[in-house]
Amino acid sequence: MASTSDRGYGTDHQRIRRALLAEAYGRPCHHCGAPMLKGQALDLDHTADRSAYRGFAHASCNRSEGAKRGNANRRRSKGMRTSEAW
Repeated sequence: MASTSDRGYGTDHQRIRRALLAEAYGRPCHHCGAPMLKGQALDLDHTADRSAYRGFAHASCNRSEGAKRGNANRRRSKGMRTSEAW
C-alpha cells in the first residue's frame, strides 16, 4: 500500500488542512450541499490528479466520490462494459 505522502496526504496537506479547517464549518459541502458542522468528519478534497484543492467536504461524501471514480477507472482498465456502454 502506498504511503500517506505518496497518496497526497503528507505533512504539507495536513498543515494546510489544519490551517483552513475552522473556515469550513457552516459552509456547504461541495459534493452534497449540506452544511459542514463541528464534530463531523471533514476532508480537504483535492482534484483527481492532486494538483489543486477543491475545498472541504464531508468525509463520507468525499470518499464515496473517490471510490466511484476509482471503481470506474478499474472497470475501464479491465475492459469491463458498464451500463452506459450497453
